[in-house]
Amino acid sequence: MAFAVSPVPVLAQFEGQAAPFITTPDEVVRRMLQLAQVGVDDRVYDLGSGDGRIVLTAARDFGVMATGIELDQVLVRKSDEAARAAGLADRASFRRGDVLREDISQATVVTMYLLPWLLEKLQPRLLTHLRPGTRVVSHAFVMPGWAPDETETVTLARSHPGQGNSSRIFLWIVPADLRGRWRTEDAGWQLDIAQNFQSLDISAVSGGNRLTVEGARLRGTQIEFKAGRWTFRGALSEGGIAGKISDAGTELPVVFRRL
Repeated sequence: MAFAVSPVPVLAQFEGQAAPFITTPDEVVRRMLQLAQVGVDDRVYDLGSGDGRIVLTAARDFGVMATGIELDQVLVRKSDEAARAAGLADRASFRRGDVLREDISQATVVTMYLLPWLLEKLQPRLLTHLRPGTRVVSHAFVMPGWAPDETETVTLARSHPGQGNSSRIFLWIVPADLRGRWRTEDAGWQLDIAQNFQSLDISAVSGGNRLTVEGARLRGTQIEFKAGRWTFRGALSEGGIAGKISDAGTELPVVFRRL
């Protein structure tokens, strides 16, 4: 993936604005895919795919179906040619398109190296068009207000044009929407959840007693928190938030349903 300068500067246009084309170092490409824990069942979309290197690496080294979206038709053509030459045309595909408009809903992993102004415009689409649990990895730049779930610095074997000697990468897990009031069927437990991206503020009542909630954590659809002496671990499903509440020596299966 790239947003920036190759030996010959190329400008990509997004809604009338130009973005320089700088390639992502190969070490960073691999680490982005590793950080996202790409597996054979994943579908990788690279937004602003440039010379196609992330898509080709995902298809070749991780064995997944990968798609690149790129506005520059010349880069799309060259990426297609590279995929055919490498025998990867059945798994690596490229299409010309605007990353702010193309359908990305089938992605389970999204990679990108895009400028901050474009990330800000793209962020709402990532949250509304991607399924909870989808991993999003950005090279160099973060999205406003959305704290990364993980951050890494990759030290490069040699200086890369436009990069220097290191690169930062950021991982987000698209969070499920858990906002609202939830209650177990027997009304023994009630949760009131406020949410800002993956950060949760939970009020819990059990048996009529209000409990102090600590360590609330949301990772995709997976949620855990500690309420008083109890620990809950579970996940959002079509039937509600299902999981187990446990303390020392006791474990109870529960399902919270949204009111």
